[in-house]
Amino acid sequence: MMSLKEVDLLSISLKQYVYKLKAYSTLFYGLLLAQIIALFFSLLNGISYMSSGNGELSVSVNTYSASLVIIFSFFWILFAAIQLTTKQYKQLENPLVTNSISRNLSNIGFLMTACVFGGITSSLVGVLLRIIMYFTFDRSQIISDEFILAFSDLLLGISVAILYMVLISGIGYLTGVLTKVSMAFVIIIPAVIIGISKAYTDIFQSLIKFFTLESSLPLFGLKVIITSILLFGVSILISNREEVSQ
Repeated sequence: MMSLKEVDLLSISLKQYVYKLKAYSTLFYGLLLAQIIALFFSLLNGISYMSSGNGELSVSVNTYSASLVIIFSFFWILFAAIQLTTKQYKQLENPLVTNSISRNLSNIGFLMTACVFGGITSSLVGVLLRIIMYFTFDRSQIISDEFILAFSDLLLGISVAILYMVLISGIGYLTGVLTKVSMAFVIIIPAVIIGISKAYTDIFQSLIKFFTLESSLPLFGLKVIITSILLFGVSILISNREEVSQ
């Protein structure tokens, strides 16, 4: 049976979460702006160009993709997760009754909402890219195979984008919490990542493949959920200890 203390914590966290959706709305505008910029660059030159010929016949192919939109969205969620741990955003909570646990829970709730929003919009911008190409390009030069995106593929793309954003948000949030403990982590974290990638190349590549080469969506989702719980859990523990020490 849930205790009164747990009910109060959930209630306070929920109120903070709703408040933050309104107070941090500029972050969502930043995402949409980043996606529009990525869409513009995707339309400008495509992502790759190939040309071949035999002297009499020449064929050139431009490949267009919304991958740049996804990449921009990933950087945005990383930035947003780190921003939530900064003093500037913490001061926005001054009108609220809060503690370390409720603050972290509401931040995580906000990030999960941001991941869902970012995953959906980034995938829909990919659809918009196809629509723009269909009505502005010479249709006779468009390779029709797989040009029309199946609804099942759209849902799959949204799901994968959301899961990757959840994972990245966990990494970003932990990074932000660590830099609050000491600014030295701004140098230590990249140095450790570069060091591991150089000294333990096989292990580093295996870790990357662990998340990027999974063909089963449920299994990939399980990997992301477990890893994200660990990342956010460590972030909460460090944040709580830091607040107690202060």
